[in-house]
Amino acid sequence: MRLSVIVPVLNEITFVPLYVESAIRYADEIIIADGGSTDGTIEEIERLQQRYAIRLFHVQQSGMPYTEDWNESVVRNFLIDQAQGDWIMNLDIDELMDDRFADVLPELVNRQDVDIYQFPFVNFWGDPWTIRMNSPGDERWSNDITRMWRAKQGIRYRDEKHHCTLEAAEGRSIWSIPRGRSDVNVYHYHYALGNKIKFNDNRRADVNVGMNLGQPDWTFKPEAYDIVTKPYEGEHPEVIMNYLNRRDALGS
Repeated sequence: MRLSVIVPVLNEITFVPLYVESAIRYADEIIIADGGSTDGTIEEIERLQQRYAIRLFHVQQSGMPYTEDWNESVVRNFLIDQAQGDWIMNLDIDELMDDRFADVLPELVNRQDVDIYQFPFVNFWGDPWTIRMNSPGDERWSNDITRMWRAKQGIRYRDEKHHCTLEAAEGRSIWSIPRGRSDVNVYHYHYALGNKIKFNDNRRADVNVGMNLGQPDWTFKPEAYDIVTKPYEGEHPEVIMNYLNRRDALGS
């Protein structure tokens, strides 16, 4: 069974090498759609293509990220159409699978009673040693997340903009598909590494950054809900630990 990992990118120079180094341990191909990066992302992908099975496409992003003009579902469906594997994994560029995933993958893809999988989602907040938890009015942080399905099932993204909802063939609910759950974590490093926030981020109000100016304020408390965190006491994927060790050695 072959696995295709699909991912859109736009100015992700921090995450691209980490993502590829992790994903090549279990993916048969990594398919990337670049939306017009200008920070060296494309050059880094091209360098990695010399060693790994990476297919790079240029699909210009239209509209402002996280607005109704964004063409995110178009880009993600384009990636689905390029996938050649028996299974597809829609793992975002700032997400890494636990190192155990390569070992459990054969068992997952060989099950005949499951066509789609969920995984626990670990969301880091401010740094790699703090995770964000659900709170009343803001229950979106520590849930299971759909990240892999059997190809040729008609699973695609609904024709939306920045919401990007998966649906089954003929517009049926994704919940109508036989599903399974793995206990292998997906780690989300969007708010822990690199710039820690993207331009026009739809959750920037949580870190008190208005008009895309200034740095995140991890002590900020929104009026509508509490930001609940707790220390992370688990292990990071090996590629993240190597990155953190190099960063600490350089004093940055």
